[in-house]
Amino acid sequence: METASSTSQHSVATPIVEPEESFDPEIQSFFYDCSKKLDTHHDRYERVVKLSRDITIDSKRVIFLLHRVQDESSKMKVCTEAEGKLQVVINSSWNRLAKELVGQDHHHYLRAYSPGLQEFIEAMSFLQFIRDGNLITLEEVQKKLTYSEELNVPVPVYEYLLGIADLTGELMRLCINAVGRGETQLVFNTCMSLRKIHEALSSLNLGFQRELKRKLQVSRQSLQKVETACYTVQVRGSEIPKELLAAKAVLSDDNPTWNEEYD
Repeated sequence: METASSTSQHSVATPIVEPEESFDPEIQSFFYDCSKKLDTHHDRYERVVKLSRDITIDSKRVIFLLHRVQDESSKMKVCTEAEGKLQVVINSSWNRLAKELVGQDHHHYLRAYSPGLQEFIEAMSFLQFIRDGNLITLEEVQKKLTYSEELNVPVPVYEYLLGIADLTGELMRLCINAVGRGETQLVFNTCMSLRKIHEALSSLNLGFQRELKRKLQVSRQSLQKVETACYTVQVRGSEIPKELLAAKAVLSDDNPTWNEEYD
């Protein structure tokens, strides 16, 4: 009796598996197409991420190169070299990324190439500021990344603003280097430009955007550091040798993280 009962319970608990042939072929085809499209999207997304990383690295190298400008004679040479390196990035990595976006909604991939785009805008704007003394426009950046009517990398306004916000940190470092070389006029001119950029970004009332809000805080700190450097040059410049003036400008800042950021 017990054996018969346990056998009966076992037969009831066993699930019935329908053969694969019983599924609707149209449903199978639908899910197969969805899976194929998702795999294609993920593969393209990863390729865009890798290209963005390459662009970020190359752009950082250009920024480091531009900080080597010492005087007017070296400025032309360094700027020409930096422009050539950025053009290589435009012709290689950006061109390949633009081809990945052909026929696609770029909003689906914006997060993947956003870091590279911001770093590239920072490098381009830093180059133009050192060479020409003005700020690169959104139209100029978009023109650099437009190869044809169908082949281009869209540059959203918000990404452009984030790249310009990053520029303020490089202008701060440019000022401190100029203080050490005794180029007081460059320090004051850069301070005025930095103040205008920060005021323009702050006036847009986009503080609700988390990333821009964070970068505006960094921009304000950079402006305060440059203003401190200008004060040191103006008030203490005649008392301190120029080779020690930059260190004094740094140490005069009450921000304990300043030395870490500058190093």
